[in-house]
Amino acid sequence: MLSLQRLLKCPRTLTRSGSTFIDKFDETFFGGGAPVKEQHSRKLAQKDVIYSVDIHDIKPGKMKEYLKNSKTVLPGVHESKDISGALYGQFVVKYGKVDRVYTLWSYQGYSGLEESTNAASSTPEFVDYTNKQLSLVTSRTNQLCYKFSFWPNYVDDYDGGIFEIRTYTLKPGSMLEWANVWSRGIRLREDNAVMGLFSQIGDLYQVHHIWRYRDLEHRKEERSTSWEIAGWSDCVVDTVPLIRNLEVNIMTPTDFSPLQ
Repeated sequence: MLSLQRLLKCPRTLTRSGSTFIDKFDETFFGGGAPVKEQHSRKLAQKDVIYSVDIHDIKPGKMKEYLKNSKTVLPGVHESKDISGALYGQFVVKYGKVDRVYTLWSYQGYSGLEESTNAASSTPEFVDYTNKQLSLVTSRTNQLCYKFSFWPNYVDDYDGGIFEIRTYTLKPGSMLEWANVWSRGIRLREDNAVMGLFSQIGDLYQVHHIWRYRDLEHRKEERSTSWEIAGWSDCVVDTVPLIRNLEVNIMTPTDFSPLQ
């Protein structure tokens, strides 16, 4: 893997190719050497929306207290007119990395993220909440992500069930190829597709796919049926070589999560 140190030593330069330019950093991150007139991330992403993926690993035995604190504060933050960020959903891992909580927020661009962060940090209630939660976690990670522009808009038409988050760590330079394949593959499984994100800040070269099922048996049936759909096997065959690591977690939403 191309190390971050090497990337940082390499200046973000543009080289001319005909009448257009190739951005060397984007070429390394997204792959391909074709001339571009804009950042690849702008082509792949749903524009002007930033998603924050907060991952907290909770101390064993402290989950109940952690969720109680969250329920007391987060719905109010979500509804606050002073904070533009919206709580997309909060989920507790049931199978996989147990004692883990995923919290997803959406913001209107980086300016909305900064405004919301500043507003929250100046609110005594939120500061107190943060300090309480810090005493209950063993580790915490944050990523800022874009949503893939080709991902279908999810319609939340029923409550209950389980959510699956599949986190792929890709080979550097393979993001465009991944997106190209999945822009076709996602059409074959739209009914279960909730969200497709790729990281911009935090652990790079990572993709999060979120799916929804009634239960584990429904998940098994849907995944099995997919192999009977023309084109699905091609999607798998074409993307497996791009993957360095895959982590799968099955989650349930908290009772105050907007996405239920």
